[in-house]
Parts: sequence; C-alpha cells; structure tokens
Amino acid sequence: MTEEMQPSYYAVIPANVRYDSRLIPRAILLYGEITALSNKTGQCWASDSYFAKIYGVSERSIQDWLTSLEKCGYIHRYTERKGVRVTKRYLTLLQGTEENFRKGTEENFRKGTEENFRENNTSINNTSTNKKILSSSDEHDRIPLSEIVDYLNLRSGKHYRSTTPKTERFISARVKEGFTADDFKKVIDNKVSEWQGTDMEKYLRPETLFGTKFESYLNQGIDTKRSEAAELAKKNLGF
Repeated sequence: MTEEMQPSYYAVIPANVRYDSRLIPRAILLYGEITALSNKTGQCWASDSYFAKIYGVSERSIQDWLTSLEKCGYIHRYTERKGVRVTKRYLTLLQGTEENFRKGTEENFRKGTEENFRENNTSINNTSTNKKILSSSDEHDRIPLSEIVDYLNLRSGKHYRSTTPKTERFISARVKEGFTADDFKKVIDNKVSEWQGTDMEKYLRPETLFGTKFESYLNQGIDTKRSEAAELAKKNLGF
C-alpha cells in the first residue's frame, strides 16, 4: 500500500459496534482504529501489516479481526488484483457507520483537530505515531486472551473463560516469552488433533496447553488429515 493515513486524535466506535457480542473483542478496537485512519468518505487505505505493527500481532490476527467486522456488516474490504498480486485494498465503513464517523469528525474539527484528518503519505514505519498508539493500551490490553480462549473452545467443544486469573497467568507468561496468537492456535490444533476422542481429551485445558511444555507442543508433528480438518473448520468459522 502506498497511501496511508495519519491517525486522527479521536476514534469513533458506535454503540452497536461496542456491544456486538458476535465480534472478536479486539475487532472492536480495530474498528475504532479504522475510523481514526479513514478519510471523510469513510475509506481507510491502511494495510494489514500496518495494523499488525501498531498492535504487535500477526497479520493473520488482523485478517481474523477484519473478517469478524465484515461478517457482522460493519466494513467492506475492496480488493483489486493483477493475477495473484493485490494492487489495491481499502476498507469502507458500512451500516450507517459513515454517519457516526462524520459526526465524530465534525466534533473533532470544532475542537481544533482538523489537521489530524489530512490525507498524506505517512510511512507505516512512522515511529512517533506507532509509539503514541501503543502507549494508549497497557500490556494487558495487548494480550489476546479472548481470541485464544475462544479458539480453544471452538476447537475442543469446551467452555473455558478468558477472565480467570489462572488462564490469564498462563497465557501472559507465554506472550512475555514472545509467542504469538498464531502460536497458541497451532498448539491448540496440534493437541486437539492428538488428544480429542482419547483419554487425554480431559487435558485440553489452558493450564496444560499453555504451561511449561508449550514450546514442545508447538513444534511437534501433526496428523495431516486432522490438520486439514482443522483448517477447514477455521475457514468456515472465519478464523
């Protein structure tokens, strides 16, 4: 992407987006980032790599969040291709959210922040911009607890909560070691493929999967047929 926006000072997240239980939790935050980067027609040209960089996650996670927003009807992804190469991609706000966006920007103009809405060619590697955005979220907010536990529940058929101190402790420890949301999903896929339907199925739980053996689980082989089944399940459900 050659056209990037400088984020405005304010992000707009309407109530219908904030309280939509269908959305991946961090997709709601991403929606606000899209409004902050959008021009006056509600279009955002920022790339997946841009969002991944400022939130400290993989591009795969960003794509998951965008899919969640798109499935719920809040954005549309417009893509032009030349062969297999993407030549243009932008995001458009949908379902009446353009009106909310315009109201938000008008308020910003009244408060003297008009300069924040100018379109420019700011690089996605603009250090001061990235630092400002990252400083607005504490360490806890950057840990994808809900995303990981929701995926575990989806693949295992269980109903663990991401809000328990024990679960948060195990996931936080692995994140501090440098593991990503995609690493957690791979561990879940590996152990579900190996343990589901066996006596070991009872160990498909956060304290076992995300404990001290996490890295060995991540690097183990996986049954090809079951791996294909996992990928199909993720595709069908937007992961």
